[in-house]
Amino acid sequence: MFRGGGQPVGRSQRTEPGLRSEDTGWPAANLLRMRGSRPSRLLLALLLALTVPVLAQSARYTNPRFGFVIRVPAGFLAQPAPTNQDGRTFLHQGSGAELRVWGWNNVLDETVAQAMERGRESSPGPIAYQRKGRNWYVLSWIEGTDIIYEKTFLGTGSGASFRLVHPVARKAAFDPIVTALEKSFRPGDLSVPH
Repeated sequence: MFRGGGQPVGRSQRTEPGLRSEDTGWPAANLLRMRGSRPSRLLLALLLALTVPVLAQSARYTNPRFGFVIRVPAGFLAQPAPTNQDGRTFLHQGSGAELRVWGWNNVLDETVAQAMERGRESSPGPIAYQRKGRNWYVLSWIEGTDIIYEKTFLGTGSGASFRLVHPVARKAAFDPIVTALEKSFRPGDLSVPH
């Protein structure tokens, strides 16, 4: 089901350059070691168990060439990096979903509007959702049994994109993942080629 030798995201503190599990940064975990009443320690342990796994299982991916950053949700396996270090692919265990992140040099000197129009024209189906900002755009469409959601940041020197492909039948489960990807995606320096 998975191509290559995938590596689970979030399983170790240091995995390889650009991909690491994030420390939760939550000093409350130390409270479990402190003296106190048993019921209050049990309550704190329960609260930690409900919140920490969500924080601890995602991983931050930083692209070494283009400098973009995205938080990869738990359950995605990192696939081997391309030799030119322009991006990375992650495959989701169990659902078949795919997350791709990549950067490129803006050799066509495209504007955001031009790149968005080219994206609409190359889409194999009708665009179901689209938005445009000053230096970014989003396109989403259905292709067969999958939803494709793609966000692109574009500058005068380079661009950075992520694309999530997931089953239509799992839309409700993947909507929060799309939201989390949106919030975590940072493009790096788009004013220069890399």
